[in-house]
Amino acid sequence: MSEVFREIDLEWDGETYTIVPSMALLKRIKAKGINGLQLANACIQGGADPVDMAVVHAIFMKEAGVIVAEDESYGFITSGTDQMIDFQMAFVAAVLPSIDLGKKPVARSPKPRKAKAKRARAT
Repeated sequence: MSEVFREIDLEWDGETYTIVPSMALLKRIKAKGINGLQLANACIQGGADPVDMAVVHAIFMKEAGVIVAEDESYGFITSGTDQMIDFQMAFVAAVLPSIDLGKKPVARSPKPRKAKAKRARAT
């Protein structure tokens, strides 16, 4: 197992597949003319190109051992389902493995502030 990349789960057709991203996988995406870092950034900020995401989805599914046509991947990417959002976050985790997309830590409750003593006015 890679010390850099973490396992990611991909859902497709009611099944869950697990892959470990690799440099070879990211190079296959780059070979298609897709800048993985820019696409991951677009996934985070919104506005990811659905055509690029469909190509990436097909490549990821092939890595998982499932052959998916790019047209099927495009339909999946444009579906707006929770699984599609999960896939985008899995892609971000593959491209930027240092970003932990797990559960956010529980927010600390704010510390109570001490009331300031009022000064008496001299008259």
